[in-house]
Amino acid sequence: MSNIKGRGHCQSCQIRHLSIFAQLPMNRLIEIQAFQPSVVTYAADETIYHQGDNSLNAFTLRKGLVKLIKTLPNGRTQIVRVLRTGDLFGFDGFAGEAYNHTAIPLNEIEVCRLPLMDLAELKKQNPEIENTMMKRWIQHLREAEDMMLELGAKKAAERLASFLIRWCENSKGGWVALSLSRAEIGELLGLTIETVSRFLSDWKRQGFLNEQRGSIQLENVEGLRKAACSNGSC
Repeated sequence: MSNIKGRGHCQSCQIRHLSIFAQLPMNRLIEIQAFQPSVVTYAADETIYHQGDNSLNAFTLRKGLVKLIKTLPNGRTQIVRVLRTGDLFGFDGFAGEAYNHTAIPLNEIEVCRLPLMDLAELKKQNPEIENTMMKRWIQHLREAEDMMLELGAKKAAERLASFLIRWCENSKGGWVALSLSRAEIGELLGLTIETVSRFLSDWKRQGFLNEQRGSIQLENVEGLRKAACSNGSC
């Protein structure tokens, strides 16, 4: 069950540099204390909101991973994005639209939740917030375009290798949490679970990566690129 831990303290927040308040000076943060977001925790697999629900709140992911899922009229689903620390989501209401996807935690998460009505007022008073949000929307659009390119132009091995390399890009060869199951990775990349499992098993035998439950380690990134990617596609 979701649980409200209290109000956020943007002045001391460890991820403020990733939030919509990143460009606000300290004195302005103090002035907007009345609009501080609620800090809410959700358990793994607990729905934050459903596709088609009225957009009432915007969220910033403080801790954990969230998958965004689109559901087709025939009931089939597709993971369209995986959110990580600092990502913004649930902003559909600014366009007068309902939520365009379902948001589900992959593990226990913590979010800052801010009513869209409050956020609209903050944007009026602080153009820096509008500027930050615009930059993040552009970033999200580019990521969506990159994913469309991957699904349309890359082969199965290239898609999976690219995903793993991006996921582990800041790990410096260490273990990285990966709460997505093989089925979920396949859903995100347009691959079957059998294809994902086959490539991961092959790459482990070749010494490119290690796996343990909920974590992955890339031991030989360049070797993985040469084995799975053509013409520098990963």
